[in-house]
Amino acid sequence: MKHLERAHGLAHAAARAIGEESAPSAHLAPAARRLELGIAAMYDAFDGRADRPTAINVAHGRLWDAAILIAQAGLPGALSALREACAELIGAEERFPQVPLAAPALAPLRAAADLPPLHAIARTSLTPSFRAPPLAKLEEEVPMVMLPEPTTFAELAVAAEAARRVAMEQVQVRQPRTADPEVNAQVIEPDPPPPGFAFAPPKALGEDAFIHRWARECFEEIGMLGVQRAPLPGDEWRMSLPIERRMVAAIDAIAALGPTAIAYLEPLAMDVPVANPMSVFAMAMLGGCLDGRDALAGAERVLHHFGPNDPIVAEPFVAAMKLAPNPFVPSAMRSLSLATELGCRAVAVEVLAYRGWLTQEELTELADEEDPRVFALALPALAATRHRDLERAIARALQHSDLRVQTAALDAMAIAAHPRAASAARAAAQGALGERALIRLAIVADEDDARWLLERMKASPMVAAIEAVGWAGLVDAVPMLIRLLESEEADVQLAAGAALERLLGAKMIESIEIQPEALDDTEMADPDPEARGPRRTVAELVSDPRFLPPAGSTETLEVASTDPSRWQAYWVEHGRRYDPVLRLRRGQAYSPYVSLHELDQLTLSPDDRCRLHHELAARTGKITPFHPHDFVAMQEQSLRAWNAIVRATRMTPGVWGRATVAS
Repeated sequence: MKHLERAHGLAHAAARAIGEESAPSAHLAPAARRLELGIAAMYDAFDGRADRPTAINVAHGRLWDAAILIAQAGLPGALSALREACAELIGAEERFPQVPLAAPALAPLRAAADLPPLHAIARTSLTPSFRAPPLAKLEEEVPMVMLPEPTTFAELAVAAEAARRVAMEQVQVRQPRTADPEVNAQVIEPDPPPPGFAFAPPKALGEDAFIHRWARECFEEIGMLGVQRAPLPGDEWRMSLPIERRMVAAIDAIAALGPTAIAYLEPLAMDVPVANPMSVFAMAMLGGCLDGRDALAGAERVLHHFGPNDPIVAEPFVAAMKLAPNPFVPSAMRSLSLATELGCRAVAVEVLAYRGWLTQEELTELADEEDPRVFALALPALAATRHRDLERAIARALQHSDLRVQTAALDAMAIAAHPRAASAARAAAQGALGERALIRLAIVADEDDARWLLERMKASPMVAAIEAVGWAGLVDAVPMLIRLLESEEADVQLAAGAALERLLGAKMIESIEIQPEALDDTEMADPDPEARGPRRTVAELVSDPRFLPPAGSTETLEVASTDPSRWQAYWVEHGRRYDPVLRLRRGQAYSPYVSLHELDQLTLSPDDRCRLHHELAARTGKITPFHPHDFVAMQEQSLRAWNAIVRATRMTPGVWGRATVAS
């Protein structure tokens, strides 16, 4: 299968080289057609839809024919890829047993519930469609009319008239034939029906048209729900469950529509003028929920078509691959990591790291990765597995010039419960990373670190510093936070209220109204560098002032109170019962149980839930997979695993110590 996977990737590389060629050729279109047939034969071998050695032999023959045509067209890169693909197919054929392998048994279609299904459907392998440059159209040569050279103006006029007459004759010859006048006759509308009667119903759809119509409906629904299923600010994370069930039902519907609908998915995803994250997600999710290497390959072709280096394309593809149950996802991602296109390796490593599929050898290679994006993605995976090269990778990452790598190094140190996690975060906060390191310091802080964060907040009461003090859990920070509620800056007031609620758990909540665009996390810089005044919305930046869209209805959010008098009264009444020596969280002495309760029961942002996951790892010294963008059912499973870990952890509530593991 590894040989087949490598041959599959090389054949697609050759197909992309043909598609990028612009010069007309009589050889490239036939080569593309043979590549299509060869790859379809590979899918027969992958999925057992035909005798595997025979299918591999057929694929080898088609790729060899394509290589001959490509050699005649003069594409050395594509020719080299096909030569390697043929060699891989020979290796695959030699390693398959010489007795027929049983095809996978097909279970009856069953509707899924809370998790994406894997549907196996009896069908033929999907045949891809590759672009090829068109053949050159040879223009008919216009006969040269020899006219005598004029010597007088009269002769010149005669020559000009003759040239004009010849030109008109050529135009008439070249004019396309007009269709039969009866065919182009104007369609006469029927007379309106008499009162009480209606028009005849439209002509019935054919079976394929009916299937295509409903496949499109379900496809668009999957894309919309997949991109927008994350809970809005203020919503509980379990509120996503009805949306996820609706998306799963749409996946079931496409599987029930059968092979015609499945073959329609890739052209449907390609049929957009620009990259559309909803189409990319829908195609990737469906490819991951339909059994077979051919369905997954359609999603890969959509990724390459729109560009894996574009975040609008890569992010929804990765989001779907993190959830897809197709058993070919690991091998497909490893094949993608070998592609030469920029961004492919980052996409593959992110999926493999997220799902815990990176081997020890692959992690060793990633510890020396040069691409900062890939290196940053690999660091948490190195930490989660306590890899032997983690210490060396972290040392290199903390000195890296890319801030993404430094941030990932601090997260990896928290996940690994590294004994120097706090000192590294404090050093990073004083360096180029600045405020990004403050909360990362807070979740691994001891008492001395918490007091350093408090002094940092007093010196510069910025939002990040206030949030970090709330996470750190120092009781002595409460009076200063109450004073910050009197700030004139709304962001500082909200951050101080949230920090007090995180520390004291007073449940002093109030509702505020907020404009819809304020819920968007995307920061839009003003294109005018000299602009002054309040920050403008995206609509104000891109719209003509005369035609501004309506502001829309406001949203109501529940936030911690920003009334200093209420918090001061609460502190006067209850402040004596908080021991300033202990670490405080939600009104009680901190223990990992408190982090688990927040992760499970409270309405928090995905970023805060990721931080709680890292805090649990840092405080218990253990790790189990968890991510707030998983399906709700998967998060429930992860929380049960965390509950077992926390129950087995012995830790005195309120102490500042951290569980550590041997480095």
